[in-house]
Amino acid sequence: MNILLVYKEDYPWDVRVEKIALSLISRGHDVTIVARNRQCSKTTETVNGIEIVRLPALFKPDGLLNKLLNLPVWFNPFWIWTLRSALRGKPGALIIVRDLPLVKTALLVARGARAKIMLDMAEVYPYMYESGRQFSKGTNLESMIKSPALAARYEAKVLPKIDHTLVMIEESRDRLLQMGLSPQRVSIVSNTPPLDKFSGNTHQHQGRKLRLVYVGFLTKLRGLDLLIEAAYEYVKLGNEPSSLKIDIVGKGAEREHLIALVRDLKLEESVTIHGWLDHQRVDELMAQANVGALTYRVCPHWNHTIPNKIFDYMLAGLPVLATEVTPINRIINETKSGLVCRDLDIRDIAEKLQTLRCPELRSTLGNNGVNAVRAKYNWANDEQRLHAAVNSIAP
Repeated sequence: MNILLVYKEDYPWDVRVEKIALSLISRGHDVTIVARNRQCSKTTETVNGIEIVRLPALFKPDGLLNKLLNLPVWFNPFWIWTLRSALRGKPGALIIVRDLPLVKTALLVARGARAKIMLDMAEVYPYMYESGRQFSKGTNLESMIKSPALAARYEAKVLPKIDHTLVMIEESRDRLLQMGLSPQRVSIVSNTPPLDKFSGNTHQHQGRKLRLVYVGFLTKLRGLDLLIEAAYEYVKLGNEPSSLKIDIVGKGAEREHLIALVRDLKLEESVTIHGWLDHQRVDELMAQANVGALTYRVCPHWNHTIPNKIFDYMLAGLPVLATEVTPINRIINETKSGLVCRDLDIRDIAEKLQTLRCPELRSTLGNNGVNAVRAKYNWANDEQRLHAAVNSIAP
């Protein structure tokens, strides 16, 4: 089957898009990723065996005109033209659209090409916009574009027209079933890792020094300020600053605030805010860590998706320190792979940090996580559901 993966960001790279593409190729499908082109990369090329088709490169990379050209809205003629061109000569193709904004574009283009449509709902956009408004400061234009009410109306209009929807987690599936979608048209394909991701290596827990790692975007929703304030409380409880090391890797709107918070609390010995690091350096920090951090703020957005980091931490043998985000809380309690802290409770996070100094506890929680990923939360299981979903709508 000819399959087009529509991805509203620049590619490479996205771990989930690549996993889906390579998995489909392994089953004999012809896969093309259709992506934006804010960096003015080649409009066509092959990356890791995957054909890439990008929007035209007409203006300065990341300039205002190029940002407008790449805007992921359904009526953008450049997206319509690029997707239509990629579909030419491929009647009966399957279009898999990553996330909500470009679903209507795919529906429009599919009419004349007899194509099927699948939505990969990695994020629940009405909730994502709602939670973003609650915890982040945006411009007036962003507030208008990222309207939870508009996103909900758009979603309600397009979902019944889609042949199948992939969701990340049970909570997201249940939401769609409550909206009236048939269970036969919704599949859970989570963001789990392949079992060989860390070459079978898992952390061996020794000593009482804590080393936490976080890799990802630095936004208020991620609760990294809570983790830093908890580090301060941890020291106030009588623990030596040298007994705790937190590495925070990434970029985002909160980065400067987090750096200032570390400085103001005099935590330079305990907390380091990195920028983006290459994969080798990130792997080194993961190998040095003995706890994985997920102190997200509880909100509707996090309650309906799942970060791949939780499964990466578990596979690496790292106990997970998390807050009461519904799916994360559920998985940790099910697998006994970490400790869950009360939402926004700095003291509780600090006390859980203190508890995790015990290497025997970390080892038990870490081993539980590894076993859970090997048995259930791995890509081999999720890709079976992916293939079943694709086969269910194949011509």
